[in-house]
Amino acid sequence: MQRAQVRTRLLALVLSAVASVPTALAQTASHPVAVSVPSYLGIRIVGADGGTSRSVVFDYGNDAPAYVTALDGGGTLVPTNVTRFTDVEVNVVGFGRWSVYVEATPFVYAGPGDGAGLELADIRMDRGSASGLIQDAITIFWILGSYDTTWTLAENPQRIARSLLGTGGWRSLGFNGWDYSLAVDGDEDAGTYTTTVTYYLTFP
Repeated sequence: MQRAQVRTRLLALVLSAVASVPTALAQTASHPVAVSVPSYLGIRIVGADGGTSRSVVFDYGNDAPAYVTALDGGGTLVPTNVTRFTDVEVNVVGFGRWSVYVEATPFVYAGPGDGAGLELADIRMDRGSASGLIQDAITIFWILGSYDTTWTLAENPQRIARSLLGTGGWRSLGFNGWDYSLAVDGDEDAGTYTTTVTYYLTFP
């Protein structure tokens, strides 16, 4: 799921014409053309294979050995499936402060327990760690821009990137669904936990 807040200024095309009085020697006509290019910004989750469904899945419900191995090795699980989430890109035309935020809905739990033991903060993003993607949307120079290299999910919006410069077209924020990981410690109730994560762009 993706959401973008977009503000644009309408394209204006101004035409005027001036024609001189015809003479026996020459005739001329001229007019100025003024074009105002709108400010534009957009955010999108890139994915192949068509459709609108995007997901990151940690399906260890039928793979207890992998779950136990993760517990023994530090308690980190990697996604078992990622659908239509190969990159997050932004496109900003114009100058002004823009920011990218992320927020998640509370877990919806389905199972025999109470849904205890797993928190949103147990889901972590490490930019480019598994995907190898590199962000090229933000210029880091003085105070012109910055971005977080890692964050955990939360219900409150978190700013993970900001810049004062345009991007010069669609550019990557440097992460995808494979860069998520899940921390477990063995006290999680069995069942299915679902959250919706939204990335959105604001300007200014």
